[in-house]
Amino acid sequence: MKPEIVGIGHVCKDTICLIDGYPQEDTSRHIEDYLVQPGGSASQAIAAVARLGGRAGFLGYIGDDDIGDYLHRDFNSENIDTSLLLKIPGGQSSFSLVLSNTRNASRTLFSYHDRLPPFEFTPEAIAYIGGVKYIHLDGTMYGNALKAAEIARELGVQVSLDGCSMQRDNAKNLTLVGLADILIMNETYPCRLMETEEREEALLRIARLGPKLVVSTSGSRGGFVVVDGKVERFPAFNIKPVDTTGAGDAFHGAFLYGCLIGFELWTNLRFASAVAAINCLTLGGRQGLPDQATVDRFISQHEFNHVS
Repeated sequence: MKPEIVGIGHVCKDTICLIDGYPQEDTSRHIEDYLVQPGGSASQAIAAVARLGGRAGFLGYIGDDDIGDYLHRDFNSENIDTSLLLKIPGGQSSFSLVLSNTRNASRTLFSYHDRLPPFEFTPEAIAYIGGVKYIHLDGTMYGNALKAAEIARELGVQVSLDGCSMQRDNAKNLTLVGLADILIMNETYPCRLMETEEREEALLRIARLGPKLVVSTSGSRGGFVVVDGKVERFPAFNIKPVDTTGAGDAFHGAFLYGCLIGFELWTNLRFASAVAAINCLTLGGRQGLPDQATVDRFISQHEFNHVS
């Protein structure tokens, strides 16, 4: 079946290590446990869509190395369309080392980004984008993201952008944001983008750049959303996290899935927050991604705590 949501961006292999406190330089620390699984902002969001029951695909390049084989197999196991996930001969795929601190559930990321060429948007790739309802970008490979967003705009496809990865030239960030329909950002992105210390002011200014939806998440403190020219807060679920890796990616994927099935805004914010919270209850960004029945059960058993 043809996908309805397609991801374009970072995909990698993660090795996640549990440690009891982050070490100082030139010291050692015992690894309590570890897990190997797929990672990458755009790919994790797309995996969340697939777990929830959406028809998802991923477009881009990976290497023809062992890591690339691993990533390709994983996408297939999640029922994610890989017809335009292409292997580059001799290419090296991306990988990351994630240190997860059991004392406070923080995470520290070390990543190797591939040296693969820019994606070639062939007529087949353009038609692929034109056949979906949403594309989801994380901006990590700027040229690919910009071209995909321009193609989607021309073809009437909705553009979702994960506001996390920034270019040094802020004009490039502003250009990409201006092409987004759905913009969901982390805490720091809005202020860095607008070069101000006032996040609410930044969000209002961003909303005037073009996105129809502007959201900034704050983890356990919920987040902010621009509604009718005003900034409103939304709450978070009260949980004890095991690992926050991939929580934002899970939120993105869940929100897109909610758009796909027609959730109104506040229902969708609650739904996406629940998926992110559930994902924090297990180690890593992938294994805890839930199906919709699990999310419905979680929402029925947990309060959506308002924040002040």
